[in-house]
Amino acid sequence: MLHAGRVDEAAVVLAEVVALTRVDDVDAEGLDMRARALLNLAAAHEFRGDLVGALRTADEGLAAASDALALIGDERATRTVQLNGMLARAQTLTQMDRLDDALDGIAAAEALLDSEDLDQRELLRFSVHNARTAVLIMTGRLQDAEDEAQRALAVALSVGPALAGHAYANLGVIAQRTGDDAAAREYLQLAHQAQELSGDATSRQHAVENLARAAMQEGRMREAEALFRQAADLARQIGLTTRLAASRTGLAAVLLQSGRASAAAKALRALLDELDSEAAVHERLEAYSFLGDAESTRNRYTAADEAYRAALELARSPHDRGRINLRRAEMHAEWASMSITPRSRLTRLEKARDLAIPVLLVTEALRDGFAPGVTRERWSLQVAAPARELAFRLARTLGDSALLFQLIENAAASVTLRADAPTDVAVLLPFERPSIPDDAVERDVRDHGELPAAAAGLLGGEGTASVRFAPPPRVVAVPGAEPVLDEWIRAAEAEYGIPLRSETTVPAW
Repeated sequence: MLHAGRVDEAAVVLAEVVALTRVDDVDAEGLDMRARALLNLAAAHEFRGDLVGALRTADEGLAAASDALALIGDERATRTVQLNGMLARAQTLTQMDRLDDALDGIAAAEALLDSEDLDQRELLRFSVHNARTAVLIMTGRLQDAEDEAQRALAVALSVGPALAGHAYANLGVIAQRTGDDAAAREYLQLAHQAQELSGDATSRQHAVENLARAAMQEGRMREAEALFRQAADLARQIGLTTRLAASRTGLAAVLLQSGRASAAAKALRALLDELDSEAAVHERLEAYSFLGDAESTRNRYTAADEAYRAALELARSPHDRGRINLRRAEMHAEWASMSITPRSRLTRLEKARDLAIPVLLVTEALRDGFAPGVTRERWSLQVAAPARELAFRLARTLGDSALLFQLIENAAASVTLRADAPTDVAVLLPFERPSIPDDAVERDVRDHGELPAAAAGLLGGEGTASVRFAPPPRVVAVPGAEPVLDEWIRAAEAEYGIPLRSETTVPAW
């Protein structure tokens, strides 16, 4: 029933099973059955948007599984039930925005994968990678997420191709967020095909929703609207409260981008009134972000800023916070153009500048989370470009030639390709073109204590290793002067909580 999307009916039957196990002389077999029923019931709660109930039910199910294991060991494959429950619980925590707790839960499940005679080991391994991918996407660690999604895909293709739909969907989301629309479209089409074959109603709904988002991002608004309506209908039929909210947000975004800002704002406010303030964290974040866009388009700038600030309260990752603050900066720049007095115009331009420059700096810095290759460079050219363009435009409009000079020097400064202390880097050489013998690379890493650039992914194409560079140095453009944008760099580091530059300074001349 759960698989077919009959969530309410399934919940009734599962509750009956749980009730039948609540006897004083329950044995290990009864505890095992209680664990299975409770963990499935937790899934039903999650589908319906009751995340608090899902977490409570999962905890009770895991306790029953532990009691059964203590009595009879893994005689009834209870360990597999327990691990599936741990991963499902982590996914619930992810939706509740308790991302550190979710990662801890996934790691705890992964540590048990090597248990002897574990049933469905490879399926569980896939679930570990898939669950971790989702958390990494939400924390903005997109290179790590891509690596994990590729691991999930490799396992899925060896276990059961229908599982690959989940990995393809995650890879599609990552491609969207790194500006690769062509790859996103291809991945999401593959996800849709795989999930259509799986017969899983919830996966089919999610696949349609992802296709709608890809169509909207590429400007195919009529197609996007039709797909979001289809996704919303599927979610409504199944009872997927959270996915219904996401589809309704997508529909509102289509209305906004089609020039119907008032209708979009009305739809988003109605949705936000209905959403659970404790559970639908990511859905509310997106709804508030689009509401800010809608109100800004309607020249209701105070309401727009309130919506953006509400979205910021829900955003955790530097990537999400930067994305929202860039929209706020654009809004303040537009507001300045509508201002009547010179003082109010200047105040709003300065506010836009104060938001835009830290966003530019943090977006550039996030590039260093990617392995060398196409994705990393595309991030600089496409994802960071809007913030860069806005910062330059504001400096020019304000007539601040000193700031323009510093922005130019910053843009011209190149980051280092040598990591001071690389950690936990997996060197994956392409076997087709082994230009350097494996043992030579291994000796170089061992002898010098640092990863050669070629082994980091520049040899023979883009690597899959998660490479971490040291923060680049600060650049001094004029002898005896402070490093360029030094005050802005420190403000951005305080705002976004990540290092942008090292304390080392180098001359630009």
